[in-house]
Amino acid sequence: MNELIAAIPLNPIAAKTLLILVSFFLLAGGALAFYEIKNKGKDENLRKRYFSWYFIAPVVLVPSYYGGLAFALLVLTLSLWCLREFFSIVHLRDDTPILRWSGRVAGLAIIASAFAEVSPRFAFPVNGQMHHVHIFYILPVFTIMLVLAIPVFLRKYQGMVVKESFTILGTLYFGWFLGHLVFLRKLPNGFGYVIFLTMTVVLNDVLAYTAGRLFGKHKLAPEISPKKTWEGALGGILGSVFSACVFGYTVPDLTSLEVITAALIIGIAAPLGDLIISVIKRDMAVKDSGTLIPGHGGLLDRCDSLIFATPAFYYFLLLVADFR
Repeated sequence: MNELIAAIPLNPIAAKTLLILVSFFLLAGGALAFYEIKNKGKDENLRKRYFSWYFIAPVVLVPSYYGGLAFALLVLTLSLWCLREFFSIVHLRDDTPILRWSGRVAGLAIIASAFAEVSPRFAFPVNGQMHHVHIFYILPVFTIMLVLAIPVFLRKYQGMVVKESFTILGTLYFGWFLGHLVFLRKLPNGFGYVIFLTMTVVLNDVLAYTAGRLFGKHKLAPEISPKKTWEGALGGILGSVFSACVFGYTVPDLTSLEVITAALIIGIAAPLGDLIISVIKRDMAVKDSGTLIPGHGGLLDRCDSLIFATPAFYYFLLLVADFR
């Protein structure tokens, strides 16, 4: 195994990850073939979900490996596309263009501020010492102020509170939350952290889906997402722990207890992110956020868990570092 990893012209974490993912794809492909033979190929959606991963994996992994501008552009694309789908869901995309574009520009500025190597920092005195605050943490305040002021300049009020609220929610959730991915990648061992996070979220989703289909009997939140079950949720958490055991090599700076704790945090945050988007879609009477990814729906349907889990994992890492 070690000789095979050494033969791959990548760093050890990337090489080992590549081998594990190839193994997972082969195993999942075999399981899918057996399932289709047994059920006479009735579940076409499951086949689409599987083959979509052949597109998703390299699109995510290659920029994650190289980091820098490539990764920032990936995060920016995810953010703006999720924002686009969100505006479509809440019927804001074709109404009040100035709000829609203010959300996009603010989202772009937030991601750009996270990426900038020399980003402006605001300094202020506390007990005689100067403290610096990164502009990434300040931009949301100005975003809210800008959006709230737009109706004043337009001299319009009818329906504007709802539209402003949607714009602010979308910008912060899909811009500011996802922007933490850029900070995560810029940390020492950032590539390892990104792999750990994404694989823990993915395996949480995959095993939650599998456990729910095989064993699901008790509804988790039927008013919000009728297909989700407690058995599926437990399977998802076990999937996160399993991922932590498999991909623990990507975070060698964390102790075994910290790795499992991180997995549990992600394992709880990820399905919560899924349910949050389900609340929005249910309220707007929409089944999927889009049709971009066959078998999955829109990009927002695929990223909903990652959006919520990213800041949870990032601040856990900062907390761990602070207590050492």
